[in-house]
Amino acid sequence: NGEGVYPCAALLNHSCAPNCILRYEFGRKVGSKFQLPILQIVACRNIVKGEELTHSYVDLALPTVERRARLIGTHGFECKCIRCQKNGCCLELPENRGEWALWPLKHKFAAMEDKSCGSLSTKLTEVDLDEAIVGCHAISKNGESNIFWQAQQFEQNAEECLLEGNVAGELCNLSQGIDLFAPKGDVWFSPFHVQLYSLRGKYFAALLTNGLVNDAIAECEHIVSFLAVAFSHVEHHPLLGLQLFTLGDLYSEASSNQDSNELMALFKTKAELAYIWAKEITLISHDHTDQIVEALEQKLARILMN
Repeated sequence: NGEGVYPCAALLNHSCAPNCILRYEFGRKVGSKFQLPILQIVACRNIVKGEELTHSYVDLALPTVERRARLIGTHGFECKCIRCQKNGCCLELPENRGEWALWPLKHKFAAMEDKSCGSLSTKLTEVDLDEAIVGCHAISKNGESNIFWQAQQFEQNAEECLLEGNVAGELCNLSQGIDLFAPKGDVWFSPFHVQLYSLRGKYFAALLTNGLVNDAIAECEHIVSFLAVAFSHVEHHPLLGLQLFTLGDLYSEASSNQDSNELMALFKTKAELAYIWAKEITLISHDHTDQIVEALEQKLARILMN
C-alpha cells in the first residue's frame, strides 16, 4: 500500500464526459528491481485537434445532481460540462419503454452477430442520460422517496441476514427490494435506475457467493445493461469491460452444465460475444499486455478450439 504523486496527470481538468481515462502499469521489472507504478493517460474516444484533455474526478454512473454535489464537496466547483446540461448527453432507446430492459446487451450482441434483433422494426428515440438512470413515471416525489426508503430497509435486513448466516433471508430481502422497482399499473421506474443497480449488484454478489449461476447470469445481464447505458457517453470504460468478463465466465460455466446441445451452443456463443466485447474495451482501458487482456485472449482461443 502507498500513495503516488503524478504532476502531469494532476494538470488534467475534470469532465463528466471525459475523453481520457487513467490507467496504471504496475510491477514492471527493470534489471533486478521493480519499477514504480506508471500512470498512463489514455484517450478513450477520438479526440479532435485542439480539444482539451479531460478525465473524471467522480463516479460517472451517478446522476447529475449527485455528481455535482460530490464535486462541490471534494473540489469546490460546480461542474457545467456537457454531461451536466439537460439533454447534453443522450442515447437511443426503444420508444416503447417496456422494451428497455436488457436492450443494450441484446442490441450489442445482435450487432456483433450482424442480426437486427428487431432493431429494424423497433422505433427508437433519444433519451437524456439522466432520464435513463433516474427516470420514473406516474409517481409523486413522496412516493418515490418511500420506494427508496423501503429498498434501503430491505438492504439493511439483507445485511443482518448475511451476518447471521441466513442465506435464504439475505436473498429474499434483496429480491424483494428489486421487486419494488417493477412496473405496477401506470407506475414505472427505468430498468436502468441507479438505485435498482445498487440492489442488483448486492443481489448478484449474494447469488454468486452461493453458487446460483443461472440466477446470477440474469442479474449480471441487467448490470451490464445498466453500465452500457450509464457509460454510453464514455467509450471503453473499464468497469463495463470487467463486468463483461464476469458475464462471459458465467455464460461459459452455464454452457458446460447444459444437457441440451442447443442450450450449450447458445451459452457458448454468448460467452464468446461477452469476451469479445470485454476485449474491445480492455485493450484501451488496460493495454494489450495486461493480464486481463491476455486471459480474455486465452478464453476466446479455447472457445474457438472447442
